[in-house]
Amino acid sequence: MKKIVILLFAVITAISCSKDDEQTPTPEPVANTALKVFHKTTGAEIKDGDVLNFNSSANELKFYFKNTSATSIKVKTKFITYSGVSDTSGLNLCIGAQCYTAPIMGSSYPVSNEPVISVPANGIIGDIEQYKIFTIIPNPPANSIDYVFEAYQYDANGNPVGNKVRFTYRYQR
Repeated sequence: MKKIVILLFAVITAISCSKDDEQTPTPEPVANTALKVFHKTTGAEIKDGDVLNFNSSANELKFYFKNTSATSIKVKTKFITYSGVSDTSGLNLCIGAQCYTAPIMGSSYPVSNEPVISVPANGIIGDIEQYKIFTIIPNPPANSIDYVFEAYQYDANGNPVGNKVRFTYRYQR
């Protein structure tokens, strides 16, 4: 009787583990710290929480993205918030050939119908293209203006993955 039960169990197991079963794909691993952002002019890394100050007509922050992983990553820049001015009419964000005047708080750029920013494995993007933030100082100038941005990587479904780099672009008189 034991032999029949064991044989029956073996046959059921063999049938249920057929090679015809559809395999669940293994998701591509995400490098949690693959995304780096650099100040193009100084070459310094812009780290999460950094405040980048300007106080004159040199009010342009040029930057680029670096990928430290062995696979390409997709990157967006999100405009988080602002303070010290009544609106963002003097603010500009350029990502390659796309420039956005008065970006919308909470929006990510480039927008969904525009070309994707793909940073190659162990590569950089933005070193040649124009990746920059600049603003027109209000007249008379405010004492302090903060614009907060966040660079992040995302997956094929548009979901944020890996690390984020949030920084403040600040005018301080």
